[in-house]
Amino acid sequence: MNSPSQLLVMKFGGTSMGTAERIKVAARLTAEQHAKRPVAIVVSAMSKVTDLLLDTMRKAEAGDEAGVDKNLETLREKHLACCQELLPAGFQESTIDGVNGLVAEFERVVRGMMLLGERPLSSVDRAVAIGERLSALMIAAYLESQEVKASAVNAATVIATDAVFGNATPLMEETRKRATEVLGPLFAQNVIPVVTGFNASTLDGRPTTLGRGGSDFSASI
Repeated sequence: MNSPSQLLVMKFGGTSMGTAERIKVAARLTAEQHAKRPVAIVVSAMSKVTDLLLDTMRKAEAGDEAGVDKNLETLREKHLACCQELLPAGFQESTIDGVNGLVAEFERVVRGMMLLGERPLSSVDRAVAIGERLSALMIAAYLESQEVKASAVNAATVIATDAVFGNATPLMEETRKRATEVLGPLFAQNVIPVVTGFNASTLDGRPTTLGRGGSDFSASI
């Protein structure tokens, strides 16, 4: 394998993750570069998904249960339809299970907000990261289906930040340590890390986000 010093980090935004066809293009570009050197990719949520997640949380805070239910169904169906179009039959079941699990995780946080009648910033950060985690799951599964080794990585396990929820600042020394521990073994096995953009966690493991444009920032880090 080539030296890790040649590492290429590729960032794919919401438009590049927006449809099954676009995800295939992003995966092909990734695979082409991976044939030449170590590659990590950073992905955003599918186009419009972050807005959908934020709208769902606003509806939960306002007690709009019908609106929350409708948005959850939209979120689930968008990603399930993408999986069915994107993946060969043998790779669909486990990925669809993963999608359903992440949507259920988002739903638990949102139902909690509805009970509280408010949106704590720490809960918003936990919930809004689901969009990127869904994207990472799908493109990693597609790369695997094309016989390119890839693994979805939640950036909360890689990027350490302070506890300013909604606009956290990275702590680079701890981040370097985490990146070595989490990403190092993947590079050693010639696996492409598919890292979620935008999200991170505090030193004690509470989810944070890096603010608007955070996925670009994630790739730079």
